[in-house]
Amino acid sequence: MQLPMNLVKKILVVHGDAKVRRHLVLLFADAGFDVRAFAVAESAAENARGEWYDLAVIDHELSGAPGFVFVDMLKKIQPTVPVLLLVSKLELPLVVQGIRLGVADVLAAQEDPRVMLRRVRTLLRLESAGDAEGVTPEDLAQVESMLEQMGGAGRSAHPFGAHAHEPGADLLRVSKEKAVLEARIERLQHEKDALEAELKTLLGQNADAGRLQAELAELRTERELAAATQAAIDEKARALAETRAAIASERSQLEHERQSQVKAAPVPETAAERAEINAWRQRLAEQEDRLAEETARFREESTRFAQERRRWHEDLDVFRSQEENLRAYEERLRKIQLQLEADRVLWCSTHARPSPSSPFTDDAALKDAWSKLQRATELLEAERANFKDDRLAMQDHHRAVKRREEQVRDREIQLALREKTLNELPPPPPPPPPASLKNFTRAPMEMARAVFGSGKKA
Repeated sequence: MQLPMNLVKKILVVHGDAKVRRHLVLLFADAGFDVRAFAVAESAAENARGEWYDLAVIDHELSGAPGFVFVDMLKKIQPTVPVLLLVSKLELPLVVQGIRLGVADVLAAQEDPRVMLRRVRTLLRLESAGDAEGVTPEDLAQVESMLEQMGGAGRSAHPFGAHAHEPGADLLRVSKEKAVLEARIERLQHEKDALEAELKTLLGQNADAGRLQAELAELRTERELAAATQAAIDEKARALAETRAAIASERSQLEHERQSQVKAAPVPETAAERAEINAWRQRLAEQEDRLAEETARFREESTRFAQERRRWHEDLDVFRSQEENLRAYEERLRKIQLQLEADRVLWCSTHARPSPSSPFTDDAALKDAWSKLQRATELLEAERANFKDDRLAMQDHHRAVKRREEQVRDREIQLALREKTLNELPPPPPPPPPASLKNFTRAPMEMARAVFGSGKKA
């Protein structure tokens, strides 16, 4: 159910002439505005400090604050209120001075009130209702004659004369108050029905929020599992690095012993020994190349997994932010629900029956609250849709990370099996040294056989 867009505007009328002031009140009230009329500048300024106005209609020759004195005073209290200044005769210096002080428009006294009403609607940015719908000069003259017959017209600052408590004025005031109360009853009834329907929708949305929280708990558990897996991978990587360091140390020691033996007993090598040494060197180079390739691939996999984990943490932060926004929406909707229950209890305790006519014609606060509720509902729906999309994307991303972890785990298993195979192969028995090489030790070759086996690929 949509609320009417045109809210009731409030107008401040300050005029020293009781007759003109009364005409302005009748004109604006008939057009549907909420009017406050004053004859003294001090009373109007005091009222403006506690009540906000959409437009101010001020007499230029106001007693106690002539000229632009009261305009300047009102602008200090309410800087954004537009001011319509009424003068007896339009003069160019007067108009220029009013523009400099921020006056919206300057009008001369008109016999036809419809000219002023059209200008007021333009300043308030309202659609014109046509001249036939407003108060005519004949209507104002007829009301003025009735008030003069009742006696005392124009004797006080009250917009309807000094005898505001005579039977005619009391009847008019009671009728107006009755119409306002009936309109409020209608608005409250229709608002109650609409908000109850909205409450049912919000309860369903709260159930969806509970399911989303359960899914968030599952994602947190999966994140902990991923962290544990990453810790295991880091531990295996450290162990592999230590193994590589040990192999490099043994190779350096082997090379150092070989060079020492060569320096200690420089015996010429035979062709068979040179071929065997070259074969061992070739196998050693192949093993080093394979180990370097495996190391590079493992580093790439580790880097890629670190990037995936960082993106996963960023997505998790976004998910937490969305969860906080969803909780804020739930808290706001819960407050609206409590306010609805309180209003319903208050209305049922003060009124016996609902009114079937149309609501939301005069109460700006209720219309504003209804608009805020609709905007909050639309934002909640959009947030729920975004939340579902993010959750699906997070699930796909998590599956991709799991596949990547499985690939890295398989690669680590292969590396571990290869290293185990290399370590478990028994060293071959050393051949008897020839007579020419009795002083040459075979320790380097034996260490190479112990580390790399018989030369076959693992």
